Amino acid sequence: MAYFTRNKMEMMVLELYAANARFANGGTDDYQGDLRALIECQQKALVLGEYLESMGMDYSDIVEKFEKYCNLIYDISENLNDRELVIDHKLDIEPILSSILKDIEERIIEIRSIDVYDFRGLVDAPGEKAIVSKEINRLIDSCLGNVPGLTEGEEMYRPLVVGTY
Repeated sequence: MAYFTRNKMEMMVLELYAANARFANGGTDDYQGDLRALIECQQKALVLGEYLESMGMDYSDIVEKFEKYCNLIYDISENLNDRELVIDHKLDIEPILSSILKDIEERIIEIRSIDVYDFRGLVDAPGEKAIVSKEINRLIDSCLGNVPGLTEGEEMYRPLVVGTY
C-alpha cells in the first residue's frame, strides 16, 4: 500500500473535481474518452478509500463518501447517453468532493516525525510497573495495531513510538 501525504490526497481529490467538470454539459462526443476518465476517477477514489481504511483510524464516514461518489460515477458510465442524468450526477458529485476535501484538510493526521523511547527499567515498583506498562501498551497498540501486553513484574522493553503532528 502506498503512503499518501495529506497534500497528495488533496491533489487527488482536486483532480476528481477537474474530471467532474468534463460532464458540465452531459457527456462529450468522445464516448471512449468519457469512459476512460470515469474509470480513472473511480480508481483514484477506490485507492484513497482503501488507504483511509488502512490508516487504522475511524475515517469510515469519508470512505462512505468515496463509495457514494463511486456509485454516481458508475451511474454516469452506464448512462452516458442520458444528458440530464449525467448533469444531475455531476451536480451531486460536487458537494461530495467538497466535503471529502474539507474532511481531509481538517481531520487527516499527518505524522511529520517519529521518536522512539526505551522504557526498560523506567519504573521499579510492581504496581506502578503494571499501570505504566498498560498505558504504554495502549498507546503503542493504538498506533501500531494489537500486540500482546506486558504483565505485572515483566521488564518493559517495548519502545514507545511518539509521532509529531
